[in-house]
Amino acid sequence: MNQLIEQLQTKLFTGRLNLEARDGPTWTLYFRLGRLIWQAGGSNADERWRRHLSRYCSNLDVTQLEGLVSPQESYREYCILGKLREQKLIEQQQLVSLITSLIAEVLFDIIQYIEAKRNGNNPAGQLSPTTVVGAVPGFLLAVIPTEEVLKQATQAWQEWRDAGLASYSPNLYPVIQQLELLQGQASSKQIISLVDGTKTLRGLGQKSGRDVLALTRFLMPLVKAGAIAFSPTPSLRKVAISKETGNASSTVNNPSSSLKTEENTVIQVTPNLKKVAPPATSKEIISPSSAVNNSNSSLKTEENTFIQVAPPAASKAIIDVSRPLVACVDDSPTICRSLEEILTHQGYRFIGIQDSLTAVLKLIKSKPDFIFLDLLMPKVNGYEICSQIRKTPSLKDVPVVILTGKDGIVDRMRTKLVGATDFLGKPVEPEKVLNVLHKYLNV
Repeated sequence: MNQLIEQLQTKLFTGRLNLEARDGPTWTLYFRLGRLIWQAGGSNADERWRRHLSRYCSNLDVTQLEGLVSPQESYREYCILGKLREQKLIEQQQLVSLITSLIAEVLFDIIQYIEAKRNGNNPAGQLSPTTVVGAVPGFLLAVIPTEEVLKQATQAWQEWRDAGLASYSPNLYPVIQQLELLQGQASSKQIISLVDGTKTLRGLGQKSGRDVLALTRFLMPLVKAGAIAFSPTPSLRKVAISKETGNASSTVNNPSSSLKTEENTVIQVTPNLKKVAPPATSKEIISPSSAVNNSNSSLKTEENTFIQVAPPAASKAIIDVSRPLVACVDDSPTICRSLEEILTHQGYRFIGIQDSLTAVLKLIKSKPDFIFLDLLMPKVNGYEICSQIRKTPSLKDVPVVILTGKDGIVDRMRTKLVGATDFLGKPVEPEKVLNVLHKYLNV
């Protein structure tokens, strides 16, 4: 994949690259003079487009936006962005970030598909590349840093794979499979509200303000226990909360169940600690061994396999959307993961931002209640970002705590001048992190 893109860069290729699978999706990457400019295809392309519009143009109505351009227009989504730029409804940097994020997501999916087929020893399932010279939009919105976006996608895939998630696509839809296994959770209502079967893992991550990797890792104990399953298609299920008990009652993903879903129905659920058979096999539910991004997969679950079912231990606090959102701007994945682990265990929502160039834009979009900011980063340093934060009306009052291994008087004076609230030394320690949060957050 990398070699193919590098070849097209070297040849200053202008046109489209189609990557087609016999048993799966087709992706298209668009180049102008060897540089990536756009993407199309893959799984849930419409959902991907709408999610990115909602994320980067949150102040605009998505339905009205799509009415800007005729449905028959070539490169319709690209043209919609062109109209937004023309009408000054989107800033150039915002536009670059949106397109970069779209391309990075598509590259991630391509890399995952290739790796899945390679590991499955299925040469017939490999992607077939074809190029069409000159087939690109007639105008240029932005030139995307190709090497950087490819590196970003590769790193995201490596972290996903290293977390043991290689067999799961972030385009899958989490659905509640066995509601009774959630009954022991203190925040089962929040889980049920979040996992309604209508959003992909990526969509849920955006909705909850968490990175998709962090969200999926959080859900995996529930998946392994059988409480939640993954589906390649949306699967809305009604869930009612009993007024008498506060417990959830439903026929979630169990059409043969005779349980009622009216609010006044009280269901007594006793945790089942015995070995029980898994629910009836469904082609809609994806097991760890299922082919990535392949909704036509015919792989089956072993019907005679027995699993130990017990209410999953809450290794992390359940996501509560009313809790403060804490952002970490740091180019180190290790620091971001460490802070995420500390904060999510205490019930905080978390967003990690490693790209200093787009940090302020992402902060504006996510609207955090608290910001940890690294001092020394490539491209844009912490001083500059802190200064921009204090000049941004929606962020100017948000506490900003500088993360640094340096603790000199000059550094402290300089960061105070650009509006930093406080300092925290590296490596981060749980007690100090929580103390500084409690100091500046009213929780």
